[in-house]
Amino acid sequence: MRNYSKIIFSVLSLIFIMIAFNACEKEVVYPKNPYDDVDYGGGGNVTDTVNPASIVGLHRNIFMPKCNVPACHDGTFEPDFRSVQSSFSTLVYHPIVKNNEAETFTYRVVPYDISKSVLFERITNCCFVNENDRMPQDNIGTALPDQDIQNIKTWIENGAKNQNGEVAALPDLEPLFPFYVAANQTFNVEYSKEENRLDGTLISPFKLTSAIQSFNLGVFIEDDNTSVSQMQYNKLYLSTNMDDFSNPIIVNATYINIPGAGEFWIANVNVSALPMNQQIFMRYNANDGQRPNNTQFPKNSTIEPFKNYWSFIKMP
Repeated sequence: MRNYSKIIFSVLSLIFIMIAFNACEKEVVYPKNPYDDVDYGGGGNVTDTVNPASIVGLHRNIFMPKCNVPACHDGTFEPDFRSVQSSFSTLVYHPIVKNNEAETFTYRVVPYDISKSVLFERITNCCFVNENDRMPQDNIGTALPDQDIQNIKTWIENGAKNQNGEVAALPDLEPLFPFYVAANQTFNVEYSKEENRLDGTLISPFKLTSAIQSFNLGVFIEDDNTSVSQMQYNKLYLSTNMDDFSNPIIVNATYINIPGAGEFWIANVNVSALPMNQQIFMRYNANDGQRPNNTQFPKNSTIEPFKNYWSFIKMP
């Protein structure tokens, strides 16, 4: 009996302790959840506000799902259709890489003009360069849906605007002077040949003998908007200092179109009064009529091999 009494006493004591503990415990009050009253079951119609004939709509509906595919226009090849911005920048007024046989196109997209936009040609012409090379190429020979083609057409004809609704301006690059030829008075190109250069290397000055009184320097010019014949200023500067043309000898150049050779600006350079065994550096200057300052090449920032290429030396 004693053992049972102890057990009963212990159990009762534990019960009283738990009751006392629970009586002292405060009720926990949680803050109200502001989302408890949100009704998630209603749904409703969502209005699509993206214009399908905008660069954003074209990217979402066409360029991203149909062109930005692995090993295609995913950054591997241009145009780059990974984003709206990359799509725009590699399309509008972006020079093309592949042209047709007639070399009809200059840019991938020309605002307001589908006839000059190679993008429109590539999605509508089955055989731009090769048979069945219509884009996109994931389903060879099959055109985009008519509505997709119409949306691209509308975008171009409305100005090929960017995501901010702005029409891009035609870019204007500085003229380039990729090469020149140094010829005698009968325009036989002999002086600027590699074998007539110091040390027999192309990045060295070409040589003139003491008997040569003058030579013709023909400069080839490239420009994205201005024709060669319409280039302005066109002067050749001479200096004995590679990087100091502050007081140069200036020679005017004249436009000439040589059948079979192309268009050049020719400067007849009198070398009779120039010092012997002295390297003479040349810089050509021109203006495409689109910018306030003339373009000069080589420049002070141009690497030295080009400066040596654009030079000559009188030798006995």
